[in-house]
Amino acid sequence: MAWFLNPALTRFRNEVDSRWPRRDRTSDGTIGDEAHQASNSDHNPDGDGSVDAWDMDVDRVDVAACKRAFQAHEAAGYWIHNDRIAFRDEGWRPRSYAYAGPNRNRHDKHVHWNSRQSHERSTKPWFVEEDEMTPAQAKQLEVDAWRLDALTVGADSVRGGPSRNEAMWMVRTVKAIANAVSQVDENVAAQLKKDLAAIDAAVAASRAETSQVDEQVVERLGAVATPQEQAALLRAVLGQRSKEVGLLLAQG
Repeated sequence: MAWFLNPALTRFRNEVDSRWPRRDRTSDGTIGDEAHQASNSDHNPDGDGSVDAWDMDVDRVDVAACKRAFQAHEAAGYWIHNDRIAFRDEGWRPRSYAYAGPNRNRHDKHVHWNSRQSHERSTKPWFVEEDEMTPAQAKQLEVDAWRLDALTVGADSVRGGPSRNEAMWMVRTVKAIANAVSQVDENVAAQLKKDLAAIDAAVAASRAETSQVDEQVVERLGAVATPQEQAALLRAVLGQRSKEVGLLLAQG
């Protein structure tokens, strides 16, 4: 009997591919290899030939968004990621996967998604919350997509979208905090999300202040009469960088 990925997980995979078409598929997997075939694994076909597990590579995809969609679906059974496992029957509270033994696959390069056999033929969509996005949410989705692109290629700044030229060191810091959120309990996660919101607000305020300062400097430069006065103003603004900038200007 030929094997096949069950309909519920096939739809999940198709929706993930639709939302992140450039995602890495190197660590994707369905049918089990020889090691899986020698064990009691849902990567092996069951009685009707269906495979009830799918491994999704974690690169260039929003893993947290996938977990939210997966956990809200009727066909979801459990997932394994970063040496932690979460079951529907346990309220999706992640716990250590160490019980699987010292030679276990820690699932750090992919997420293992496992469906319930009772709902393996479900045709319900997985990412239903995106159908009701507000304009602000849609804009944030675009921002996150461009940030992910910059992270993927190792760029120093965002290359396009609403947050173009945003410094990536800040994005990497926020991403690290966001990843931590998925590994802690709900109370701590709520506090960290508040901290992230405060960071975003501070960044926005800083941008506005910098923009205002730049405009003020340009206006004052045009108002002063002599080169000496202009140099004094630039020296006050540039601080320790004034000498370096001066040398560059002298080079023409």
